[in-house]
Amino acid sequence: MKNDLLEVLVEISEKMNSIFDVNDLLPSIISIAREYLGVKRSSLMLINGHRLSISAHSGFEIDPGNIEIALGEGIAGRVAETGVETVVNLSEESREEMGYRASSFMSVPVRTNNKVIGVLNLTDKEHDYFTEDDVRIARYIASQCALGIERFNLMKDMRKSENLRVIGMLNSSIAHDIKNLLNIVQSYLELIDITELDGEVADYIESIHSEVKRIHGLTLDLLDFSRQKVSINLVRFRVSDLFKDLAKQFRVLTRDTKVTVEFINEADPELWLDREKIFRMLFNLIGNAVDVLAEKGTVRVSAAVTDCFCEFNIYDNGKGIPQDMINKIFDPFFTSGKIKGTGLGLAIVKMIVEAHSGFICVDSKPGEYTVFKVRVPLRYEPT
Repeated sequence: MKNDLLEVLVEISEKMNSIFDVNDLLPSIISIAREYLGVKRSSLMLINGHRLSISAHSGFEIDPGNIEIALGEGIAGRVAETGVETVVNLSEESREEMGYRASSFMSVPVRTNNKVIGVLNLTDKEHDYFTEDDVRIARYIASQCALGIERFNLMKDMRKSENLRVIGMLNSSIAHDIKNLLNIVQSYLELIDITELDGEVADYIESIHSEVKRIHGLTLDLLDFSRQKVSINLVRFRVSDLFKDLAKQFRVLTRDTKVTVEFINEADPELWLDREKIFRMLFNLIGNAVDVLAEKGTVRVSAAVTDCFCEFNIYDNGKGIPQDMINKIFDPFFTSGKIKGTGLGLAIVKMIVEAHSGFICVDSKPGEYTVFKVRVPLRYEPT
């Protein structure tokens, strides 16, 4: 049994970013779950029509390939039907589950897009009851199984579109970003109780939250791109509040460099837009500028009101963009040779701006500067 939770979380993260065939990935995750949680058997059952069948398993003495359970039947069937996790410790109710005797049983729903697609089952905890910590870890493992399945289905849909080249680029670029970030984030957030912290620990927590923002943004970028549609959820907010949140994030991301991120807000307009997506749009543009500068330079972000529009300018004094690349930078998966990045950032930026009936352009002089100009209405009017 593995004792180091951090080691286990990192191992699962590495599996997620090195194995892209769901038929190889899911058994690996299920085996890790069995070993860490100290159970005799672990299995992943997926819904097929009105029944559950085993997709991956570990520790079975019999071949579980033909085992099926109707939705609503037994513990696993009820969890699949209701979406409510169940833990049974030393109860007769669990003794005949799935064709074998078990003294304890945990079943956790596996969801994608808020829909239950299956269940994660863990049986016979060694020398102990299932604890709340066990349940939290099981939820995390179930979410990773769901993510692996969702990614596999996305790639399968893309293969149907005969876009194999894009699939390869997507695999490598997403794996690079998410591997670097998940190793930091998913290992700690469940472990740290944020109470009164000294300055150094508070800085660590701040770093974790910054990385969470980046992961969240990458995930949403991928979902928006796969749907080729950006939904707009309107709220009122001030540019000053938006800049405050952005400044907080980039203080953390640039603190070990000589990069300065400045914010200039001339009129502090009130906007009636999708705040989360405007934040993501600016975060991507500022993040790109910071990446280009590497260890030293200035990023200047300004907001001004022109007629009924808010105009954002994101300037950096980096290496600039060659003229032959200017017309390609908003193309999906175009990275202009960057080591980091998915190549989706600017494509998503453009989608967000255009979804708000806005406009984006770029001006750059190689070796001197780049400035992105974004114009969005002060108030979005759905068409």
